[in-house]
Amino acid sequence: MGYGLSISGPMNLVLGPIVASSPQIALLLTEKLAIHHSSRLRIDVPAGNDYFISYLEKSGFLKVSQPPMIKNSEELPPRDKSLFTLAARAFG
Repeated sequence: MGYGLSISGPMNLVLGPIVASSPQIALLLTEKLAIHHSSRLRIDVPAGNDYFISYLEKSGFLKVSQPPMIKNSEELPPRDKSLFTLAARAFG
């Protein structure tokens, strides 16, 4: 189970958010969202998705940057490992 969105920007097709119950489903959603796009793709992937990131790198994606995390509380809420990509830093 999962869902994913893509947004066509001026320079890239932005993939995300992608939320799935497993890395395999997240990768399938990623492929389906990008299948007919022939230009550049952008995916903002949070840290901790090693299998997903490894597959993306093997598919030709390059890690361009790693944004800093800003935390305004003592503790982050727990994660269930279902968030594989963010909408994009530009969208908040």
